[in-house]
Amino acid sequence: MHSLTTRVLLSATLLLVILLGGAGILIDRAFQDSALSAVQDRLRGRVFLLIGAFDFDQISNHEALISLPDPNLTTPGSGHYARVLNAAGGRLWSSRSMLGVNVGMPESAGVGEWRYSTVSDGANEVFALSYRIIWEGDGAATPLEYSLEAFEHAQTYDAIVREFRRSLWLWFVGLSFLILIVQVVFLRWAMHPLSRVGDEVRSIELGVKDRIDHNYPTELNALTRNLNNLLKHNRDNLRRYRNSLGDLAHSIKTPLAILRNEVGQSEGGDQDTTAVEQIDRIDRTVQYYLQRSATAGHSILAAPVMIEPAVNRIVASLKKVHAAKALSIDVCIEPGLTFSVDEGDLMEIVGNLSDNACKWAESRIGIRVSCIENADENASLLIAVSDDGPGIPEDQLQQITQRGTRLDESVEGHGIGLSIVREMVESAYRGRLTLTNAEVGLTAEVVLRSA
Repeated sequence: MHSLTTRVLLSATLLLVILLGGAGILIDRAFQDSALSAVQDRLRGRVFLLIGAFDFDQISNHEALISLPDPNLTTPGSGHYARVLNAAGGRLWSSRSMLGVNVGMPESAGVGEWRYSTVSDGANEVFALSYRIIWEGDGAATPLEYSLEAFEHAQTYDAIVREFRRSLWLWFVGLSFLILIVQVVFLRWAMHPLSRVGDEVRSIELGVKDRIDHNYPTELNALTRNLNNLLKHNRDNLRRYRNSLGDLAHSIKTPLAILRNEVGQSEGGDQDTTAVEQIDRIDRTVQYYLQRSATAGHSILAAPVMIEPAVNRIVASLKKVHAAKALSIDVCIEPGLTFSVDEGDLMEIVGNLSDNACKWAESRIGIRVSCIENADENASLLIAVSDDGPGIPEDQLQQITQRGTRLDESVEGHGIGLSIVREMVESAYRGRLTLTNAEVGLTAEVVLRSA
């Protein structure tokens, strides 16, 4: 039910079932009434046929009824019957078709009244119509009453209704399938702009495009226009922030370098030592906030970054910086691995962890990057950097990630690398940084979440 197409199709199918089902029931009911009315008309016609064919003046003559034009009344077992009764209910005449059939008495009708009812012939239901007349014949002292009755077997009516229902619902089912097929075609055509927007957004995520180009219907114009504006605004802001931070870094580094040189050239003393410490403190603080502010963080519409080339560039730099130690750097990365992370952030994280490992390693460091599938279907990136150095005492593992903390002042650095990594990972990527002592050396693991 997360698909708009599925929702529309299910809603339309439900509406179609309700409408066609209701229409079918109404048409079926109307046909039943029409078929029943036709039965009553046929029965009334047979009564008029009896009135016109019967000679009530010669009622004692059983041959008074001339040959009837309706063959159903002369064929035994046809299901169509007729008879004439006197006022007391005695049978004066019955059609040849009633041979061997005992039809029940229908409801009695008043003089000049048509009375419809249903009776039984012992096995099946029979429609009945009775009509009572008064006959004033030649030489009759008083008028005589006669009851004329016509019958029709219900099986004929039921067969007609069944055949109509079969044909009706067969056509309705075929019509439903035809309407659904046409609806699917039109729905795919109507939803195509949404699918195309999704394809363009995926192209932006993959880095193939940087904006939505196609023209869309009026209902989507505002969405695509605002999305393009948002993408441009984010790119412009990020570029402006980074340019400003770069300018700030250059503008601060020069005065700090001058101050450090001036203090170094002056005569030594406690005051000079204090000045150097404060200058270093300013330098560390500036570096920390510059690095922290430059963190781009995860962007949903950012193109996935190829991990291996970025890590290889870092390894190449590390080998030059730490060439004197002749370290062996082992890299293990899944071939073709990509992840939605800012490339600058990735290089900052891997670079800080790897540089820290190189400073403490004896002869070897290892860099391992892999993808982790989570239960919520959002992948995570695992970065593990290990070294064969002395490790860190267990009681100082948490302290080392605090800003400005350096366990060994003899090792070059500002003491802000791990703190930058920790805050970048936790704030920008909702991940975590874990430091653990292995059998030999220290292992730093970082987990970055994709969304």
